[in-house]
Amino acid sequence: MRAIVMIAAVATLAACSDNTPKELTQREQIGQVWKYEDGESGKPKVAYIGSANSVQTMTAPDTFSVLLVQPLKEGGADVTVKLVGAPFTCDLSDCRITATTDDGKRHEWKGRMATNDDGIAIAPSQGAYDAIKDAKSMKVDLVVDGKAQTAPFDFNLAGLDLNG
Repeated sequence: MRAIVMIAAVATLAACSDNTPKELTQREQIGQVWKYEDGESGKPKVAYIGSANSVQTMTAPDTFSVLLVQPLKEGGADVTVKLVGAPFTCDLSDCRITATTDDGKRHEWKGRMATNDDGIAIAPSQGAYDAIKDAKSMKVDLVVDGKAQTAPFDFNLAGLDLNG
């Protein structure tokens, strides 16, 4: 009798378990290593990487950040910083980003964005790409509460290759 009850219990658990594969979250899809979208002549059109950490905000339990690096034909690259899970709040034409690279240097960049879910585009003249390409890691402080509360987002930058 005991064996029959055990078999029934195992069968019930097996029937109730969900064997369908889970879909990856957006954070898992982006990942924490550089990924590339193909461009012309085998060179990447854009490289992107997700932050190694996420933070809880009022709008999402796992808000994270993404860096996008888009190489320019004349050299250098445009850099965009996105926040996924919480909207940015800043003057759309005057958004400031503070970052600290693994060499201890603090960087302040001024960028622009079209909408608050678009990300902050940092012009090449701000030097963001120069800091990113030579760094192994970087911490970026971003406003996450719509006012002044910032959260640090850590990026493992090693391995960026825009040459294809």
